[in-house]
Amino acid sequence: MKTIIHAGNLWDGLACRPLGYTEIAVVDGKISEIGKRITCENGAKVIDLSTRFVMPGFIDCHVHLTGNSKILANIAECNDTVLTLAAVDACARVLYNGFTTVRDAGDFSIVSWIVPVLKKAVESGEIPGPTIISGGHMLSAVGGHFDFGGVARNGITVDQVSIVEGIDGVRRGVHNEIRHGADWIKYAGSGGFLSPSDGPEDVSYSQEEVNAIVSAARDLHKPVFVHAYDNESIYRASVADVRSVEHGSFASVETLDMLSAKGIFLVPTQYAVVSWARNYNPNDPEYVQEKKRKYADTILSCARNIAESDVIVAFGTDLGTFDYSTNGAVEFSEMLHNGIKPLRALWAATSVAAELLQLNTGSIAVDKCADIIAMPGNPFNDIAVTEKVNFVMKNGIVYRDDCCSYDE
Repeated sequence: MKTIIHAGNLWDGLACRPLGYTEIAVVDGKISEIGKRITCENGAKVIDLSTRFVMPGFIDCHVHLTGNSKILANIAECNDTVLTLAAVDACARVLYNGFTTVRDAGDFSIVSWIVPVLKKAVESGEIPGPTIISGGHMLSAVGGHFDFGGVARNGITVDQVSIVEGIDGVRRGVHNEIRHGADWIKYAGSGGFLSPSDGPEDVSYSQEEVNAIVSAARDLHKPVFVHAYDNESIYRASVADVRSVEHGSFASVETLDMLSAKGIFLVPTQYAVVSWARNYNPNDPEYVQEKKRKYADTILSCARNIAESDVIVAFGTDLGTFDYSTNGAVEFSEMLHNGIKPLRALWAATSVAAELLQLNTGSIAVDKCADIIAMPGNPFNDIAVTEKVNFVMKNGIVYRDDCCSYDE
């Protein structure tokens, strides 16, 4: 059955401005026709969004579906059942908020692979959720950012599947993630803020190990993304030609220029990092507060440099390191607060994100997947309206419409 959407004001994910009233035809989950008027054959369903702003579904390039603040605080005690239940809830929430595609940036199970199974459950229709791109586990050095062994202080030995070192070790880690269903390979190039045993300036892997990770993934036709805060780990990743750098909060102007010149994407996760650096949270552990005091000025300075640079920015929230009760669209307002222009922010979550993930979505064009959302206002005038999505279509199926108006 053909579905025709009457869009009061359309932005297609590509143009520099909204395109006004437009009609969109959807057949078999794809966009079949776009125009100012589309002939409505007998039996076609009409969805009236004539009072709403219509655009491509959001793409979040950095989430952790199996995480939340309670899980992170008790990671050594949480089994896979807890993580799976959290992930099912996360899937429904992000889709409801207009995110039709996400890239999972690190499965929090330390002994198995939850996200590839979750992906299949969404694809089969068993649970509602966005299209999921699995980043597997984050490969980490011993004592590195994803080594949760240091969290178990009671003498329990935690044997994790993704703790790898050395050329042979990292290559085996890559192969192991791919054979269990990872679409991308992620590694921890640096330490972090929320991990107790390392810091954001700690560099986890040598240049040779980074080269080996990227080479092994490339041989199996998988792209690589890297958790990297400090400038040296970003530089090593760029030398090895990773596809995207996550966070990048200490990147120098020269390194940002290098990323831009090489066409490497940056996913800055500014609500999780920059907003965090700006605001005091008494619930943060003391070791986290100490890192904030030490690095806040550097983070804020780099955020301004990112806005002024030509680096390709893709949208990512790091949801899962904070709770899914937060609408990930708050990232848009944070990006603007740090100097990124509205159009660049909106591109980052649509056509640019689709380019990064190499997907047939992210724009409203003929033959693209019908991932379409709507909201009650124009985000070019007020970016916060992205937090008020009230219509969600994914692959031609409507999952949310708060103001239903259908004709057949």
